[in-house]
Amino acid sequence: MPSILARLATKAKENQEAIVSQPQDPQLATNPLYVRHSARAKADKPPIRSSPLGAVAQVRFPSGSRREMVEGILAQDRDLVAGSFGTVYYKPVTVCGIELKLEPVQPSIGTVVHGIDLATDLEDSEMVTFLRELWLQRRVIMFRGQDHLTREQMVTFAQRFGELGAQFGEREHMPNSPHDLNQQVKVDGIPNMLVLPSDETVPNAASGWHADATWQARPPMASILMCREAPPVGGDTCFCDCYGMWEGLPLEIKERLERLTAVHIGSVGHQMNGVTPVAVHPVARTHPETGRTTLYVQQGFVRRFAEEHGVPEDEEKALLWRMKLQEGRPEYTCRFRWEPGSIAMWDNRCVLHTASADFWPHRRLMERLTILDYDESRRTPYYAPVEY
Repeated sequence: MPSILARLATKAKENQEAIVSQPQDPQLATNPLYVRHSARAKADKPPIRSSPLGAVAQVRFPSGSRREMVEGILAQDRDLVAGSFGTVYYKPVTVCGIELKLEPVQPSIGTVVHGIDLATDLEDSEMVTFLRELWLQRRVIMFRGQDHLTREQMVTFAQRFGELGAQFGEREHMPNSPHDLNQQVKVDGIPNMLVLPSDETVPNAASGWHADATWQARPPMASILMCREAPPVGGDTCFCDCYGMWEGLPLEIKERLERLTAVHIGSVGHQMNGVTPVAVHPVARTHPETGRTTLYVQQGFVRRFAEEHGVPEDEEKALLWRMKLQEGRPEYTCRFRWEPGSIAMWDNRCVLHTASADFWPHRRLMERLTILDYDESRRTPYYAPVEY
């Protein structure tokens, strides 16, 4: 007969497996899309191997049984404990009497702002101005220890930097697709918040380089992402600097691209009343506040150049491939590890991002808001030619 300790260990393992499998919101339990996607889990089939989540899972614990794979990976992670190691370099600054520590995540992009309470420390406009200038300079600013923020306080934080957008920015096209898991959780009183769930039964991660909603005629200026539940390892978000992507192109490629526009096409999950959104934007985009040039193309939504340019198919493929090689170069990117209460705010006009889909079967729950520029004249992407 198993000992008491063995039975307790077995019970603890079963409880952990049950927790990672439970929907993160009651609305998902009966949602048709969630129920349909859960069929694979009920059939004991692992995530599809060709997906990033499935590939990493197979590497971690090769098995044809989903349950065995879950048990194996959870066993590997069961003894992980929180801790911190090494030295962190930061710049100390004092703003409005508050001592902040600015930790650069990578030389050219990303700064973690330590020592601030986003619920109380932004009453002074000087602090908001400081954060906005830092955001323009570093493209992505991050915060930790903000798990006390309510959803309403998240909205207040977003509104200090611009106009609160709908779930995908502007309201000309508001997706209502039944095929996007991220649109299935409705937040009472905050319809503009997009909830991004992921559990063992129905894993979910936007694991491809993209800027948010570039299939809109006027894509959102910024996005804010709050982590409510994080895996113990994995599930980071990576950010890529589009200034660096543009600067890294050879001069002859820049000269060929700077007069072109590209077609941005949404997915079936971005449809509104069955209509897939399409927008045309300049390949080289002038940032309306800094005046600098960004490479405003990402392979997540861009498939081709506008037909009016008459770019031959072979040249089009070569140019798109050359631009794709710029996505995610380590020199242009930073990586943010999530904890409950972590927040990232990025400039959607000059930053790409992607989730790292390596955390299954652990749970991950995120909340997103978009921000529109107060100055409506700056919302439409444009390019003002520059001399090299």
